[in-house]
Amino acid sequence: MLSKNLFLSLTVSAFPAAMSSDFALAKPNGYPGEHSKFKPNDPAAIARQKAAQDTRQELRKQKREERRRKRLDKRANRSR
Repeated sequence: MLSKNLFLSLTVSAFPAAMSSDFALAKPNGYPGEHSKFKPNDPAAIARQKAAQDTRQELRKQKREERRRKRLDKRANRSR
């Protein structure tokens, strides 16, 4: 009787642990994005993603350059 109860309790406690690991491994990769593993076969979709990525990179470069310019202007205009 004790072994049967022990077996049932271990089975019941192991079941949610086994189920949670499956959910933890699942990732929502069914959408296109810069960091997703979704790779379309359509050349037009690939071109759109590449163009969007290039515009994001260009915006980051512009923001970096603007911050650099502000920093240099602030340094140059210090009152001594």
